[in-house]
Amino acid sequence: MTLSELKRRAARGDCPEPEIHSVEGVVYVVHVGDEVLTPARSERALRFPSVYAASHALGRAGLERGWLVHASPYDEMIGRPDEGLAPPAPLRTPVAFATEE
Repeated sequence: MTLSELKRRAARGDCPEPEIHSVEGVVYVVHVGDEVLTPARSERALRFPSVYAASHALGRAGLERGWLVHASPYDEMIGRPDEGLAPPAPLRTPVAFATEE
C-alpha cells in the first residue's frame, strides 16, 4: 500500500490501525493490515529513521492513532526456544500520530 492509497482509505474511514514495527535499532516499517507501506511507485517497504518520522507521516495521511510493535530479542539472547517455552509476544504500545507540520 502506498502513502497515497493510505490517505484515500483514511479519508473514507476504511483503514485499520497501522502498526509501526521496529525492524532494527533505527529502522521502522509501517504495516497496515496485511500490507506493508511503500513509497509511491516502489515495491520495497518504506523505511523510517524514527518512530516520530513514521508517526508524522501517518498523521499527515489523516490517521490519528496506531501501534508501535517491538519484537522481543530474548529468544536469541537467552535461549528460550531450547527450553521448550513459547516465544514471547511482541510488545505493543499505543501511539498517537502528530498532525502538525
